[in-house]
Amino acid sequence: MPDHISAPFIPVQYTGEETETSAEKENGNEQAAIAVFQRAVKRLRHVNEWGKLCGALSSSFQLVDKLGEEIDETANAGLFIRIDIPGPGNSAGKGYDWVSIEQVEEIQLSEHQQLFFIRARPSGHPQQKHAGTAHFLKEEATSSFVVTRDETLVTATVYGRNEMPNMEAEETMDKMRNAVIGAAGAIGISKLQWKALVNALLEDE
Repeated sequence: MPDHISAPFIPVQYTGEETETSAEKENGNEQAAIAVFQRAVKRLRHVNEWGKLCGALSSSFQLVDKLGEEIDETANAGLFIRIDIPGPGNSAGKGYDWVSIEQVEEIQLSEHQQLFFIRARPSGHPQQKHAGTAHFLKEEATSSFVVTRDETLVTATVYGRNEMPNMEAEETMDKMRNAVIGAAGAIGISKLQWKALVNALLEDE
C-alpha cells in the first residue's frame, strides 16, 4: 500500500499485477532531509541518467520529444521515454519500448511534508502511433516514480499498477516477446532494476 503522503497520487489498481519498490533514508534533522529530498528529485528528473543509476544490467532510458528526437532535458508531461531493454527489441517501437510521461508534479503538502512524482504509461512510438502500444505491457499499466519527505524521513518508491503483458501487438514475434518480458518484468526484472534506482536516488553524493 502507498504511504499516506503518496496514496492520493497513485492510480487505482484494478487489473493485472501491482508492484511497489521502495527505499528510505532517515535523516538527523529536517534541513538534512530537505537536502536529500531535493537531490533525489533532481536525479529523478534526469531520465537519461536512470540507466547509470540502475547499474550495468539495467535497461537504458532516453528522453524523447513529440517528434521522436532525443533531448537532454528534465522530465515533463508530454515527453516520451525510449527504453532499450536487454534482449530482443519491439518492432512496433522500432526496436524499443516506449512510455509517455503523463504527469510531473512537485507539491509542498505542508511545512513538514513534500512530494514529487513522475507518472508514465505505455505508449506507441511518437512517430508511428498507428502501430499500437510499443511496450511489453498494455496501456492500462502505469509506473509512478515518487519521492516524499515526511519530516526527517525521505522515501523513494516506484509504484507499478495494472501491469498486464501486451498481447494486442500486431506482430506475432512482438506478442511472444511481450508475453515473456511482461510476465518476468512485472514480477522480477523490473523490480530489481527499480530497487537499484530508488536506492541510488537516496545515496549521498
